[in-house]
Amino acid sequence: MLWSFLKLTGFKQNPQNGNFIRYDFWFKLVPWEYIGWEEPELAAILTKIVMNQKAVVMNPAYSLLFQSKAMLKVLWELNPYHPLLLKTDNKPLPESVSVEKVLFGREGANVRVIEKSGEIAEAAGGEYEGQRVIFQEFTPFLRDEEDHYYQAGVFFAGEACGLGFRRGGKIIDNRAQFCGHILY
Repeated sequence: MLWSFLKLTGFKQNPQNGNFIRYDFWFKLVPWEYIGWEEPELAAILTKIVMNQKAVVMNPAYSLLFQSKAMLKVLWELNPYHPLLLKTDNKPLPESVSVEKVLFGREGANVRVIEKSGEIAEAAGGEYEGQRVIFQEFTPFLRDEEDHYYQAGVFFAGEACGLGFRRGGKIIDNRAQFCGHILY
């Protein structure tokens, strides 16, 4: 699998001598946490390639820090009650409706909305059961008159370079639709 991955993502085999030719920029679609958990040898190889400045990987490994929901708790601890942050803790927030999120979940998988009473108001299944979780104060996404909720996403490649919107239910999951938009 390793050489297949290298062929598909950053190297091309030279037909004259069979050696691999290096590309300067790579974009990988496999999430870093999957590579780290399931392909540690590949993680080590990619780390060496980046550290030796043999290629630039778009969405580099350090992006795991920002993808982890644990960062939400760190930000709250560093900036409590900041108007752009929601209260976040390692345990449910009994004073408010809270959202339980797995640390490395994707696309709304294994997210639960928990009422003050402890009842689960809404839940999404997924493949991340057993992961550590955080609890964040609930705030609804923006909603239109057809009862669709919208989540904005900002994309980075060294700097902010894109904006996207997904439309779905109260929990934005892998069935959410990408929404085209125009900025004036």
